[in-house]
Amino acid sequence: MNFTELYFIIISAVAFGYVLAAVLVETKFVNWLGLKTLRLSRFGIHPLLTNVPVIYLVSPRAAHVVASELLKEGKIEAVDLYLAILASNFPMRLMFLYRYYLPVLLPLIGAVAVYYALLRLAFDIVVLATVSIIGRLRYRKLHFEYPKYESVKVEVNLKVLKEGVLKGLKEAALFTVKFTPLFLLVVFLIKEGAMEWLTNKLGPYFGALGFDSLEITYITTAAISPPVAYGLIKVMLARNYAVTHILGTMAVGNAMFSLLRSWWAYLLPYYLGLYPIRITTMLLLLQAGLPIVYNFSVGVLLVKVF
Repeated sequence: MNFTELYFIIISAVAFGYVLAAVLVETKFVNWLGLKTLRLSRFGIHPLLTNVPVIYLVSPRAAHVVASELLKEGKIEAVDLYLAILASNFPMRLMFLYRYYLPVLLPLIGAVAVYYALLRLAFDIVVLATVSIIGRLRYRKLHFEYPKYESVKVEVNLKVLKEGVLKGLKEAALFTVKFTPLFLLVVFLIKEGAMEWLTNKLGPYFGALGFDSLEITYITTAAISPPVAYGLIKVMLARNYAVTHILGTMAVGNAMFSLLRSWWAYLLPYYLGLYPIRITTMLLLLQAGLPIVYNFSVGVLLVKVF
């Protein structure tokens, strides 16, 4: 794992998100987009947050910057934020599957890639349905005055763009100061073998749950580097492993990756510096904790029962 490359990828992505969010706000594009996406409120999203799922597809960090400003201004509550972010997962998953996941795995493992994609989508569909129900109940008595389309005009000029870029870069610099020590701590733990020690310790427990040596090898490898682990799926197929066992192994491998790496490398940077610790913790539980529980539970169920 090239930590230097990972660090600069994270910082670059976050800086892009901050700059994009600042430009969108300064040009009033966020307000205009909010009017265009008001119909998304039927999915249980607060009217002021209906632009979040759309911005999320471009830059999750930008979406969180926009949402956090509304939270700071007292225009929304934490629950409104949670519902909007959870609702954003489904379109984000669809984009990830057809742009990154399926083009890589479909040629490698064939139909199994499609089955696993459906397994992942099932979780997001259930979450979206739950959010829709909760949101509709929560907002059915909400009195919200919708502004007229002509009341919001996008302003694009050199002065506005410059202000947005400078504001975004300033926020990105503050984030870098907060994130760098945490990143260095995690890298230190990995370099000292803490993650490998943990996966090795968990190996016997996976065996007790019904996973054989090859499946355990996949899980422990996926916890560190999923692309490297994907090659083992081809081996399982060649050895005529049951599809349910392969899917279960992939699910648990994904859960381990999220547990050991994904939450701090790919999720925490979106929240750090934007929200109070309480909200950051809850977002991590919702965005990392729930998928971990789902993937682990489904994985074990597929291997033990089927």
